[in-house]
Amino acid sequence: KLEEMGFMLYATEGTAKFLSDNGIKTTALHWPLDKMEPNALTYIQEKKIDFVINIPKSLEEKELTNDYQIRRKAVDFNIPLLTNAQAAKLFIESIYKKKMEELEIKSWEEY
Repeated sequence: KLEEMGFMLYATEGTAKFLSDNGIKTTALHWPLDKMEPNALTYIQEKKIDFVINIPKSLEEKELTNDYQIRRKAVDFNIPLLTNAQAAKLFIESIYKKKMEELEIKSWEEY
């Protein structure tokens, strides 16, 4: 759905391969610990990424460290971050169903 809405998708290598295998175009980024470019941390730091969905999938030390560094960098650079698969799914479905131009902006007092 994100691709349909015109979002550019970036993912670390394993996720990028999974998405690509399922017909979703992505740009693969290296893990922080790989110290190779294009790197997820560099893209976050350079504000090439506007939103991060980071869902840890294993308890391996390297995976946890990489995931932590991505989440930490997102927070440090004020980039919105979701770390829960269900919340990410609901968020994506909501922006797919309700377009930004359809939203009415109100002040707090109007609610």
